[in-house]
Amino acid sequence: MKKYFFSTVCLIFSGVCIQAEAQVSDPQILMTVGNRPVTLHEFKSMYYKNLPKDSLKNQKTLNNYLTLFTEFRLKVNAAIDARLDTTPSFRQEMNEYRQKLADPYMRDTAVENALVKEAYNRMLTDVKASHILIKLAPDAAPADTLAAYNKIIKIREEIVKKQIGFEEAAKKYSQDDRTAANGGDIGYQTVLEVSYSFENALYNTKVGNVSMPVHTSSGYHIIKVTDRKPDQGVVQVAHIMLRTPKGMSQADSLKIVSKIDSLYSLVQQGKDFGDIAKKVSQDPSSGRHGGVLPWFGVGRVPASFEDAAFGLKNIGDISKPIRTPFGWHIIKLIGRKAPPSFNDSVKESLSTRVLKDERSEQSVNALVAEVKQKYQFKEEPKAKEEFYKVIDETYYKNKWTADKAKDLNGLLFMIGGKGITQQDFAQYLLHNQTNGEDKGGEFAVNKAYPKFVKEQVLKFKNEMLEKEYMPFAEMIAEYRDGILLFDITDKMVWTKALKDTAGLRAYYNDHKTNYMWGERADASIFTCKDDKVAKEIKKLIKEGKSDKDILAEVNAKDADAASVQSNMYEKKDNALIDANWKQGVSEDQAVNGKVVFADVRKINQPMPKNLEDVRGMVTTDYQNYLMTQWLSDLRNRYPVQINQQVLAQVMPQ
Repeated sequence: MKKYFFSTVCLIFSGVCIQAEAQVSDPQILMTVGNRPVTLHEFKSMYYKNLPKDSLKNQKTLNNYLTLFTEFRLKVNAAIDARLDTTPSFRQEMNEYRQKLADPYMRDTAVENALVKEAYNRMLTDVKASHILIKLAPDAAPADTLAAYNKIIKIREEIVKKQIGFEEAAKKYSQDDRTAANGGDIGYQTVLEVSYSFENALYNTKVGNVSMPVHTSSGYHIIKVTDRKPDQGVVQVAHIMLRTPKGMSQADSLKIVSKIDSLYSLVQQGKDFGDIAKKVSQDPSSGRHGGVLPWFGVGRVPASFEDAAFGLKNIGDISKPIRTPFGWHIIKLIGRKAPPSFNDSVKESLSTRVLKDERSEQSVNALVAEVKQKYQFKEEPKAKEEFYKVIDETYYKNKWTADKAKDLNGLLFMIGGKGITQQDFAQYLLHNQTNGEDKGGEFAVNKAYPKFVKEQVLKFKNEMLEKEYMPFAEMIAEYRDGILLFDITDKMVWTKALKDTAGLRAYYNDHKTNYMWGERADASIFTCKDDKVAKEIKKLIKEGKSDKDILAEVNAKDADAASVQSNMYEKKDNALIDANWKQGVSEDQAVNGKVVFADVRKINQPMPKNLEDVRGMVTTDYQNYLMTQWLSDLRNRYPVQINQQVLAQVMPQ
């Protein structure tokens, strides 16, 4: 996107450009620029927004602002009439900006804030649990879903009736390959680490109880909560690790135990932990940094490692060797942070995580329900059901065509007076087909329809933003006018001045006297080793020799005998030249142990500078000239009328 570096005017002036004719006598119309009106509200809000409060009652400030604002509106008018708001680049930039600006409006902020607060409150407690999983594909057929649900319910009943213990049931029934063997134990968990539905069950189930079935993308779960404790915050540790590969022999296993014990003895004797980690740790990513790991909280590392790390009390404490599924570790506590308070930084961080989490759909769904109610959403259920018969096996092969629904021309639902038709839904189905098992038309339609409704309701909400929220409309208009101002000014002034070399030279030729050299001394300043060298140089000057030849002669025997600086000097460029502003050789001066004098060959009279010497300055002046000419043309093209009575209402009382 273009950045707002166009000009101060662009930053100051923005507002809604109402493209309709209006009479300047209208009490709400402050002015007309051409046939486009500017409302009192538009001007007044910008005037109050962009100027210091203590200057608002100053009539001169108001008059200056009105002049600049009028010029701004003249330029935007020209951009609109030049159709710069129809170019692909303009539309793309506006679409990108509008989408970014619309994002906060497309969620229920009250629900979102509640989710953030809920996440924080849960963050203060760690929950230990075990679970049993019955796997189910995300797109499973209704019959398979029911079968999985019934199976998990039956397992729960066995546990609740004490026909089997939870740990035994997990080993027997759970389809989670990672946890089934250890009785379903998943250790301590905290917020935003598992799916939202799973998390809800964790935090809503009492210690010792078993939850009702929980559906996630993996399938159905039942969860037993075994402990709760206040969150311990996060820790940072360093570790020395020796790996224990799968299938290793008992002899090799004993060797590793012996080696980790010897390493532990070394650190107990005061040997540098970081040096040992760098030399022998088999975790290369941390080993090169002395074994230091990133900060972590509960649920992020194996349970035995977590227990050992959080069990260390003081910075620098070192654990005994502990075993994890990856190997043996010695752990050193580097740092510890308590759970943070609910300040702005934590709120912002949690908000970002919540928006990336599936729970963010809660705020979107709440908004959808709100929009449906506000704009009288009304469905035609039979219109949806008519699609059951037109969806066949080709839909599951990604070969279905909308022609199969060509006879469906009814209304699906209405929202805010806008009708969404069966053909709209047919196009949605066309672009959202799938590959897989044929589950029938009813399954496909019932799965796709809620998503389609949600998409259409959100689209309607998005289209209504300018009408519902004046600040949103004003910000869109501000950005729009800013881009137009930049583009039209670039076209008519900035780039034109850079590319119009003939026009630039013509302007320079007409204004040469604005770019003059003052009197300049064509002179050389000689720095000599001693007065003997100075006398020799002055003699050579009288003989008419050049500076180059003079230096060659006097430095032939001693390379450091003399040096010279030749230039065209203006007054105040050099004090020695200023003191001898006349043709001829100056008196000697002692400077830092050397002899210095000036040879002024000529005093040149004032003359115009070459264009290349002042191109930057001339270009700026030419741009200002083009701007003045352009504004004059715009004022003739778009007559400006100002209602003085309405203008009087701008000044604060």
